[in-house]
Amino acid sequence: MTLQQDNRSSNKLLQNFDAWINIYVAGFDYQLLLLDVSARAFQEAILELQSCGTVENWQQFLQVWSRIFDRIFAETFRSEHALQIQGKLLNASMKLSLDQQQVIEMFLKMNNLPTRTEVDEIHRSIYELKKEVKNLKKALAES
Repeated sequence: MTLQQDNRSSNKLLQNFDAWINIYVAGFDYQLLLLDVSARAFQEAILELQSCGTVENWQQFLQVWSRIFDRIFAETFRSEHALQIQGKLLNASMKLSLDQQQVIEMFLKMNNLPTRTEVDEIHRSIYELKKEVKNLKKALAES
């Protein structure tokens, strides 16, 4: 392996590491958003149930909590803040997937194994050849 290839490999590994960090941060922010929704819903449900008096059964509690949770969840996830958090999580996930694919292909090439790109190219060629054979058979049958 040349020095230039070694530098590229190190850069790809560092990019992959950064992508892992980014997805963990984005996932943590998303979990905090969900936790906030749950805490607010639980607090409102408790206040509403206190004003109603006694709770007859778990079903009553779950009905109140579910109604309140659904409302708060919908309000929260329509907000610009929540959309940004979801977008960051989605972008981080896509970036990690692409970076991982590059690292995997790098290791496969280093070990003289076929890469996904190469396998995809072979599948595409086989598909095109099958279509060509089918068309040739059809043309032969017609003549």
